[in-house]
Amino acid sequence: MMPLAALLPPAAAQEPRTLEPVVVTATKLEEPQERLGAAVSVITEDDLKAYNYETVGDALRQMPGLEIQRSGSLGKLTDIRIRGTSTSQVQVLIDGMRVKSPTLGTFDFSDLAIDQIERIEIVRGPQSTLYGADAIGGVVNIITKRGKGPFSAFASTEAGNYDTLRERAGFSGSSKVFDYAFGGSWLESNGQLRNDGSEQRAVAGRIGLTLPANGHIGLSLRYNRTATDLPVDLTIPTSPFFIRDPDSRQQSETTTLALQWDQKPLEWFELHARFGQFWNQVGFQDPFTAGDVAAGNSDFADFRSQTNTQRREAELVIAFHAGKWNTLTLGGEHRNESGRILSVSAGVPEAFFKRIETASAFVQDELRLFERLVLSGGWRYDDNSAFGGVTTHRAGVAVPVKETGTKLRGTWGEGFRAPTIDDLFFPGFANPSLKPERSESWDAGIDQKLWRGRIRLGVTYFENKFRNLIQFQPTVAGCPPADTFGCSVNIGRARTQGVEFVTAVDVLETLLFTANYTHVDTKDLITQRELRRVPHHHYNFGLTWDPLRALSLFVQANVISSQFDEATDPATFAAVPVRNSGYHRIDLGGTYHITGKHGAFPALDFTVRLNNVTDERYMEVFGFRNLGINVLAGLQARY
Repeated sequence: MMPLAALLPPAAAQEPRTLEPVVVTATKLEEPQERLGAAVSVITEDDLKAYNYETVGDALRQMPGLEIQRSGSLGKLTDIRIRGTSTSQVQVLIDGMRVKSPTLGTFDFSDLAIDQIERIEIVRGPQSTLYGADAIGGVVNIITKRGKGPFSAFASTEAGNYDTLRERAGFSGSSKVFDYAFGGSWLESNGQLRNDGSEQRAVAGRIGLTLPANGHIGLSLRYNRTATDLPVDLTIPTSPFFIRDPDSRQQSETTTLALQWDQKPLEWFELHARFGQFWNQVGFQDPFTAGDVAAGNSDFADFRSQTNTQRREAELVIAFHAGKWNTLTLGGEHRNESGRILSVSAGVPEAFFKRIETASAFVQDELRLFERLVLSGGWRYDDNSAFGGVTTHRAGVAVPVKETGTKLRGTWGEGFRAPTIDDLFFPGFANPSLKPERSESWDAGIDQKLWRGRIRLGVTYFENKFRNLIQFQPTVAGCPPADTFGCSVNIGRARTQGVEFVTAVDVLETLLFTANYTHVDTKDLITQRELRRVPHHHYNFGLTWDPLRALSLFVQANVISSQFDEATDPATFAAVPVRNSGYHRIDLGGTYHITGKHGAFPALDFTVRLNNVTDERYMEVFGFRNLGINVLAGLQARY
């Protein structure tokens, strides 16, 4: 029998254009994805360019197991969930450094510009043995661009409806011993409602130096400044109060600084040291005016707040390799986090400052047998100054069968989420006796390559069980005496389970089709309700086509079922059950290369992205209507 490739036309018999990636987030070392037991997805720089994404959230939305929810228009609060876990149970990193708020325990993806990103690695499933707290659902690691090759530069300008404007520029390159990459951007949009605008300014840079004995040291810096208006317009049927508050505003400044030293002087030994600093300042203003009274708004008094947070962290990872058979990884980490909050309500100030320290040690071993079986196991201990010590374990297995293009894989692991500074110490709501949320999770899956790797399929089943979930109770029973509005307590229990399907097909050398489906069942074991903002069904599809050498086109679609949600009753602070309807969203666009580079003249491209082409009306977060049809188009010069 003749092989299938021999029966195909020459164009169809070519190798897949998507190569097997090398991943660093799953083990903290460079590792081929085929050896990993974990479910991993990678968004490359080519992917970001092919789809002309406006935001990082738009790119993450296409990944299996992930839910991205934006509170309305461009620039508004954007959360992530993985496999039904909450946004506070997902760890977010930039170049391996934590960027979640120490006070809120979350990360707003609207504060992150999409520029100067080389790739994004998403590891689904529990990762607390390597990353400690808040990695129950998984880890998202945004890896910034490193300069490569001769000097290159670009500049672009784009415009769209809702008075949207975006300007970007950057340059990068490298020599034998030095590499560099710098960029900046400005994004502005007026939104769809009154007081619905946003503005984002961002700069990013990375420099590196190649060292003797197979070493490299790099320094990266990112700065983001976001100012956004916060309109809300919704009604809670059971409350005597309407929530109509169109005059709030928030400003956020985030700076991350990371120093990374990598050295592999011997084949059997390597080390990685990282030092990081994170700063975040958030100012919030909600004025109380005569117009609020006339409009029936929910404001009770003028309110302003300023939150300043910092994080310093240092990590050392050492790995020992025993040929191709075994890798032993040892690591230690120290982290210092602080939060300072000043709020003024009706002219009455209130302030507090708290600091938390965490020291951690971890070990992981990976055993590879005859290129047929990869076994891994890990242990970690975190000692926290606020709630004490936590131990977590993890195990994984991968069975690659190269002859058939098959890989069987599975993981089991424990995880935890640490109570935040706000949970523990915020005046009027604090509970310093809180313990970490705990979880136990497992998954199992199979990956299959067909047609010389041009068809790539994957399916994963997963289960998560949670206990000691931190939930706010709007009564003072069981709370410290100083709490006047209620407090957070460890009373929650929940479970999630589901399945992920992944498909990618190189139909032609110029045509790539992708399709993912995620099904999740969730249950709060106390209330017997679903968990918030987790749809049962999420389908997404993507198609990129290069019909001409100078033309690239794409189309994407997301189909999402309805979701349970909650709104807060301003009269009682109680959660009121509501439901967000399901929706479908279709985006399309492309790039046309107008001219190539000739001498001193740059190459010139026309880019366009049209979002929500069917003008679907929907809300991902109750009370915040997402944008209807919107477009962003412009020119880019490449030097």
